[in-house]
Amino acid sequence: MDEPDDDATPTIGGNAEINQLIGLFDLPAFARRGQDLEYAIKRTHERCQRERSAMLDMVRVRLRQWSSAVTGPESSVAVFAAPLDSLWPLSGAEAPTWARQSAPPRRQRTIALDLIASAVRFNRRWTRFLDELGVDHVNRLIDQYNRYYLLEKECCLGSSRLAARFFTPQTEITRDSLLETYPLLPVPELKA
Repeated sequence: MDEPDDDATPTIGGNAEINQLIGLFDLPAFARRGQDLEYAIKRTHERCQRERSAMLDMVRVRLRQWSSAVTGPESSVAVFAAPLDSLWPLSGAEAPTWARQSAPPRRQRTIALDLIASAVRFNRRWTRFLDELGVDHVNRLIDQYNRYYLLEKECCLGSSRLAARFFTPQTEITRDSLLETYPLLPVPELKA
């Protein structure tokens, strides 16, 4: 019975040349770490965009109702304390299509109340979503990236100066940073 050679490297399928070839095209650790972090951050933002868009559906419906009940943006001053211009881009709503003739004041007020309720409901749901969003895994990846990326890159390149080139430490993802990117809606107020 032959004893295994201590110098022999384990191979997949017994073909050392194929294993060597596969090793030539494998990414270095620092590159894998960067890709993993980039993917995790991208997934977090995609999830936020998807959830936020779904939660804004009713706000968009109310904005369409409002624009179909008034003749232009200046009409909001009759019902609201301030213009509604910022709501369209913040909610991702299509540009308004204004009515040719204004709806009766009572109908405008009813739509305005529904729009306010939708904005309040969105803000409450969005805040709850961000509070419950688990970003601990992503923040761990960010911490490891900031801690080990330069070291791994320097080991690969053999130069700390080259390793530090183009390196930008990542900041943690927090509820506040997500609120900056995906803000709450300003809640319109009715005119007194």
